[in-house]
Amino acid sequence: MRSIQPVAVTSVLRTIAVTTAPVIGLLLIAAATGACSGASNTSRSLSGATILSPSPAPAPVPTPAPSGSATEIIGFVSDTAFRALDGATITVLDGPSAGASTHSVNGQVYLEGVFDSHTTFRAEAEGHVAAVRTWNCSRFPCGDVPGGARPWLGFYLAPLEASVDLAGEYTLTFDADRACTDLPEAVRTRSYAATIGAAPTYGLTLGATLAGATFFKQCQAFAIGVAGRDVTFWLDGGHDAPVVEQLDATTYLAFSGTAAATVTATQEISTPLDGWIQYCVTKTPMGTQYFNCGDANAPLPSFVSTRVTCDSRNHQLTLRRRN
Repeated sequence: MRSIQPVAVTSVLRTIAVTTAPVIGLLLIAAATGACSGASNTSRSLSGATILSPSPAPAPVPTPAPSGSATEIIGFVSDTAFRALDGATITVLDGPSAGASTHSVNGQVYLEGVFDSHTTFRAEAEGHVAAVRTWNCSRFPCGDVPGGARPWLGFYLAPLEASVDLAGEYTLTFDADRACTDLPEAVRTRSYAATIGAAPTYGLTLGATLAGATFFKQCQAFAIGVAGRDVTFWLDGGHDAPVVEQLDATTYLAFSGTAAATVTATQEISTPLDGWIQYCVTKTPMGTQYFNCGDANAPLPSFVSTRVTCDSRNHQLTLRRRN
């Protein structure tokens, strides 16, 4: 299975739990709009993937201060279009290791020192607005305490130049790759009303919310990152499905992937979608909290009667402004 190149694709909760190498290969954050899918629904694999920058994540929820310190910390630096920033400078601003610094490599960060939940870190990159943050943690307790989770840093740096304003009402159309002949013809092109607006969450510039159809468990939104005129449409990067139309009680159509464009006009944007479209028919309604139609490795034969997945770099995402 081909690797996922532009953006990170899954949860920091899973990654931090298994990441032990000093220079991490994967530092991944749960997508802000991905809560309706609980597991990858295709055979697309993380094995061997080159993950360059994180997906957008929800704003950290205030929690009690963790009780530990840490002697190392991992992290990422990307721009607000979710692209890795190479060579960004990360500096420790206070605490016992104040003044220590490092540079990001392919957007990834590793620092040694003595840190705790109050330590502040600054990220700077040429042509971008600097940002200051404390660490994040997937769970508590955090740090070098028994059972403690590994802390991490996440920076999304906005460009100095103004970014294009995409807010408004649109018609969003997904066109399946013409090679996807196994998909029923009726689902190869689907259109929805889309509202794009500011999303006040950590690392997220904009969000798209869909309407005009019945969606499974509110799986009807995805993240949009904007940096200048560069735009990334983040539909969970080909793993979970943030958009799932429910065609009837037991029939579902799911979309996942990544699309990117340089915008010269906001009336219409059309760009390839690298990801998958899945048509799924189950034997009984999918009453679970998450969309999961299984995959080639976990086919769920007692539950799924039909599953057709087309994974391609040549699907098309088109936005046409309606106002």
